[in-house]
Amino acid sequence: MVKTHPEKILCIKESILFGKEKWNGLKTDDLSYYKDLVEDNMEFICRDDLENDPTYKQVIAQVVLRYKGKYFLHRQVNRGEKRLNSLCPLPFGGHIELFDKSSNGDIIEVALERELHEEAEVNANIVDKTFLGLVYIEDDNPVNYVHVGFVYVFDLDGDDVHVREEGLETIGFVDVEYLQEHVEELTYWSRFIIPYLK
Repeated sequence: MVKTHPEKILCIKESILFGKEKWNGLKTDDLSYYKDLVEDNMEFICRDDLENDPTYKQVIAQVVLRYKGKYFLHRQVNRGEKRLNSLCPLPFGGHIELFDKSSNGDIIEVALERELHEEAEVNANIVDKTFLGLVYIEDDNPVNYVHVGFVYVFDLDGDDVHVREEGLETIGFVDVEYLQEHVEELTYWSRFIIPYLK
């Protein structure tokens, strides 16, 4: 069988990730513990072999862009992950790949920066970075069972941001009230992030 996603991506065994406790939603405490846990127990396995295997969790680097209390929103219109098409993600991001490890930096932040600049043109400076939490959901959507997201918020000094990757379209910076009013249009993870935004 031809592999559609032969790349090796960072993952962690479910039994290790949830060895202490299991949560549903956005976890905002013990973050340094979980970051160390992933760094000490990470594996790189072919993505095709992980897509339907909930005994491993694929680690996804996620970054939400904030400018003056507003958050950048975009729409996924035609992407490889068809289960999320037409929904609006708050974060940019994606899988952490083996080549992200080649840098001397923090592998999650290296992947965050790479994914952000692959998906968006950001003509502003990052002035602050916050590790918001880990998002994991078990519901009736199978895509959620095999992923865990490391969610960061990057504060910018300007609002000149546009999506650059095909299959995404720009909505722009919106306030929390807008997000709450349009919650049904957001991706599943985004819905759990909103209550933790200032």
